[in-house]
Amino acid sequence: MIAFSGARVAHRVRSAALCVTALFFAGNVQPSPAHIRSIAIISALGDTCMFERLPDSGFEWIAPPVASFLEISDWDIDGDVTNSVTKQLGARYQVQSIAIERQDFDSWTYGSLARHIRELPIPETPVDAYLLVLRDWRHDGIGNTSHQVGGLGLYRRDRPGGRVRFGVFASYRLVLLDADNGHLIASRPALLPDGRLPWLAAPSSLWPRTPNDLTSAQQGELRTDFKTLIDSTLPLALKTLGIVPMPRHRSHIVGDNE
Repeated sequence: MIAFSGARVAHRVRSAALCVTALFFAGNVQPSPAHIRSIAIISALGDTCMFERLPDSGFEWIAPPVASFLEISDWDIDGDVTNSVTKQLGARYQVQSIAIERQDFDSWTYGSLARHIRELPIPETPVDAYLLVLRDWRHDGIGNTSHQVGGLGLYRRDRPGGRVRFGVFASYRLVLLDADNGHLIASRPALLPDGRLPWLAAPSSLWPRTPNDLTSAQQGELRTDFKTLIDSTLPLALKTLGIVPMPRHRSHIVGDNE
């Protein structure tokens, strides 16, 4: 019988554990942006405009907002987003857009996204990854309540004394998924450079009596505001996602995968 000291036994156990761990990760390498050469874009952000109103109830932290929506797919915001992403990625990747049933992505989890990706028909030109532009739900940075806002929308908060705050918001997220299995590669919210929810102050004249009463002029103003918010946040979101180089002088911006 060969005897080993406690130190030698512990060393061999650690060495064996490291070998097993290395073999595990060798067979389970997670994809990263560095492996990507081609990307398919799916934009499912711009088919609905939300109208969120928080009345002056004194209990806004527990009472839900008065919410309604307007179908705005004819504004072609997703087409604008796709064109903008293509312009920014086209020099580095082979890029194509994918037509989808937008309702599949109206509400989502990472599990449902992976399932939808696996169920998509294989593109005529196969790709390495899918880049999804989706609604995201963020803290109410307009009225600073405990509620969240999601997607594209117009916001109103009634305050004591007849004071009212209006805002236009664009709360969305970029999600990068592996094309073969739908595994998550990276996920980042689109935020302003200081980490806040993207929103713009709006005039009271933009708020309609009902969503269906929105005039052509109001529609045009809202569409312009949405485009401004997306254009001002999309480039930074692509950089924090890791598929566009960060400027050398910019400090690291922390995102999240949640």
